[in-house]
Amino acid sequence: MRRLSLAALLAVTTTSACAVSPDPVGIDWQLLAVDGAVVDYPASLRIEADGTLGGKAPCNSWSSGNAATLPDLTLRGIRATRMACDRLAEERAFFSVLALMTRTEMDGENTLILTGPEGRALEFVRDRTADVPCKTCRTDD
Repeated sequence: MRRLSLAALLAVTTTSACAVSPDPVGIDWQLLAVDGAVVDYPASLRIEADGTLGGKAPCNSWSSGNAATLPDLTLRGIRATRMACDRLAEERAFFSVLALMTRTEMDGENTLILTGPEGRALEFVRDRTADVPCKTCRTDD
């Protein structure tokens, strides 16, 4: 009976270890959608182990700090370079939604979703050129 209990314990331990959710840290995430709509401009996000975040917006590089512990987010202001380009309106929209985000959630290994109040969301993927479906996109019925 004792052997069976030990074997059962090892099976549960092994299963639990395999069920660990993916970690978004250290990956260059590419923006796919804002508030359920696929975007046609480049933007990215990288979360570092020390709590800093950064990436590229349509025109500028940006950075911030996280005052919370993942999966929670409390961004400490977004700093950006000041390059001009024809996509500054999209950049401002991206930053305004990014500033509202309060939580990160992995959806599998290839999708990172940031959520905020009132259903606001940013969806990032590892590789925008891959055939990855939008998880937050609205469908017209």
